[in-house]
Amino acid sequence: MSVLSGPERRHVAVVLHDVADSRWAGCARVIAQAQRIARECGVTLPLTLLVVPRMHGEPASPEFVHWLRRQARAGHELALHGYTHRDDGPEPAGLVERWTRRWYTAGEGEFAALDREQAAERLQRGLDWAEREGLPITGFVAPAWLLGDEGREAVRAGPFAYTCTLARVVALPGGQTLHAPSFVFSTRAAWRVHASIAWNELLGLSQRRALLQRFELHPADCDSSAVALCWAALLRRALRRRQALTLGDAAAIARRLGTSPATAA
Repeated sequence: MSVLSGPERRHVAVVLHDVADSRWAGCARVIAQAQRIARECGVTLPLTLLVVPRMHGEPASPEFVHWLRRQARAGHELALHGYTHRDDGPEPAGLVERWTRRWYTAGEGEFAALDREQAAERLQRGLDWAEREGLPITGFVAPAWLLGDEGREAVRAGPFAYTCTLARVVALPGGQTLHAPSFVFSTRAAWRVHASIAWNELLGLSQRRALLQRFELHPADCDSSAVALCWAALLRRALRRRQALTLGDAAAIARRLGTSPATAA
């Protein structure tokens, strides 16, 4: 799709994480709900699907790969989201790193502690898989956005058009960044559900004028009715006021309007 020029136009990107065979049913439910909301609003909604080739070591089935090809033909964007999504790097050093890698992400921050060579190998495995399966890959987003300095160098050296942090879209290879607040929900415990709903409702109010809003959804985000109702209402509001685009489109805006790496916060 073409991105309208001019900083006055505001945008929204819907991104689905953990797109993998073992979480296929949840992915399909989230996509279906997002598309229902888009139809209500009378707009087209291209999603960015963050694909994991071997979630926790399990290979993708031919049926799932065929479904991914259909999603790409339907106008959705595919990006690499790690290779196994499992953190099997060196043991955490210190309490903060242990909290981040073992509790906050439940051991799924695959790229959190990889050195450049290890990260490059994982990236190449994912790219080779996508090429064999005929899947077009545009960007890379690390699981849980955890990407060390050496891993970031490996990503920058790859063929990717963008990567992301929790709060920014980063255009590659130049590294221009675009502030983009993320709506993210947690469904692993009841208190997390309530806390994330409260946080995202506050974020929706405080970031009304942000150039880009990102809905960073997960396969379980339709399993909790409270979470599903919350993000549906926020997305409905966004689609009535904003142009929907993919992360690849957002990276193009970052190249034009974003902050240079030398001055990015």
